[in-house]
Amino acid sequence: MKEPMISIAAKQTPVINRLHDCMTQALSYAAAIRDNAQDDGRPIPMDLVTSFQDDYNKIITSLHEAHHLTSWF
Repeated sequence: MKEPMISIAAKQTPVINRLHDCMTQALSYAAAIRDNAQDDGRPIPMDLVTSFQDDYNKIITSLHEAHHLTSWF
């Protein structure tokens, strides 16, 4: 069964598609980092993990703000 289309403004489409592409790539990069760390038996520094987590949280915060527009008015 086909999922229903998500209704978004036309100007959002290219931006959302680009974010989706970047996130898909980021997931692949993260898997490669994990695989390399496992292969080498050497963990990446926690500071690096925390830095990426902070970036992820900023993305989620921006998307939540885009969804909860009533808080801006």
